Amino acid sequence: MKTVGLIGKVVMFAIVVIGLVLALLMGANDEILAAATNPAASADGSFTGITIVATIAILAIGILGALVSWVFEAFTNPEGLVKSAIIVVACFAIVGICWYLADDTILNLPGYEGTDNEPFMLKVADTGIFLAYISASAAVLCILYSEVRQLFR
Repeated sequence: MKTVGLIGKVVMFAIVVIGLVLALLMGANDEILAAATNPAASADGSFTGITIVATIAILAIGILGALVSWVFEAFTNPEGLVKSAIIVVACFAIVGICWYLADDTILNLPGYEGTDNEPFMLKVADTGIFLAYISASAAVLCILYSEVRQLFR
């Protein structure tokens, strides 16, 4: 049991480090750094594609880890499955609400010839933005709650 916890901590630490490195690369996306990393690239957002792929990979690892943890929990603590199921249903409900609120209006982008200015992709992007806002707000509220709770103990 302790080994599983240690593996989880190592994986989470590695994901945080990868995320920080990618954030630094996005922030330092200038001509010199882009040319040093990829001579064919310029300062046109060459790290954006790498960051998007890495973010999708980290998200997939997180989802896979959550599913494995849920299955592991099912065998070790079957009574806790009800709470886990409620959390999963609540997450799907939040995603559904964000999807419903997302706008899929085609954008007027002069000179853009790409294929991502279509209703489905715009709705996915809006949903992701709403989920990011909700997640960040929930994280801040949890931190504040934890700190205020410790003050009154």
